[in-house]
Amino acid sequence: MKILVIDDEKPTLSMFKLFLTAYGYDVYTAEDGEKGLALFNEISPEIVFTDIKMPGIDGLEVLRRIRKTGITAEVIIITGHGDMEKAVEALDLNASDFINKPVERQALNSALARAEKRKQMPQNMPFEFTEITAENMLAVSVKGKLTASAKESFLSPFKTESLSNVKEIRLIFDDSFSIDRSGISLLMEVIQDLIKREGVFIVMENLSYNYVRVFRMVGIDKIATLKEALSEEWIGRLP
Repeated sequence: MKILVIDDEKPTLSMFKLFLTAYGYDVYTAEDGEKGLALFNEISPEIVFTDIKMPGIDGLEVLRRIRKTGITAEVIIITGHGDMEKAVEALDLNASDFINKPVERQALNSALARAEKRKQMPQNMPFEFTEITAENMLAVSVKGKLTASAKESFLSPFKTESLSNVKEIRLIFDDSFSIDRSGISLLMEVIQDLIKREGVFIVMENLSYNYVRVFRMVGIDKIATLKEALSEEWIGRLP
């Protein structure tokens, strides 16, 4: 699998080259956005890492231009400290994921694993969910992209009459899950409404390492429990 890394800092390029080559990928590097886009058109990599802040063509513009080509690629944005707002903007542009500098091995591994899984899935999966009920608990498996346009569909499992005996709600995020700024606002709205119901406990499971960071940034961790892994009780039960 070919990976392209675009970053204006040579130490960052060297680090990615070292790690990704050791993982068995064919790694290509570029020191600015213009060279990166030229190389992208030449080699058509499956995965692209691009720094968000670069002289000339920055990472967001690189992402825009890649999406305009129509070439399917998982684009992962590299952000610096304090750039989380830019990371959310990248999600609006359909970035696959993002990682922060200094790059942690766990974050890199999470982004790679998610990108590889997404490469095996149909493109532009529609938002959908599946409900699983148990005693005093509702689990909702979430797939596809959550945006404002999915509001009516997303709200349907949480109608008051269907939650009369529910004490725990689990939102279980499929590997196909993605979200934009409007989707984050919708998710916050739904969770805030749910916790107003006395005694209802909210758990969000199977989140990527980097989505956990996004949701912490916007404060969702203060009103719901965030988990990266899927609980054993749901393995094999989800569609």
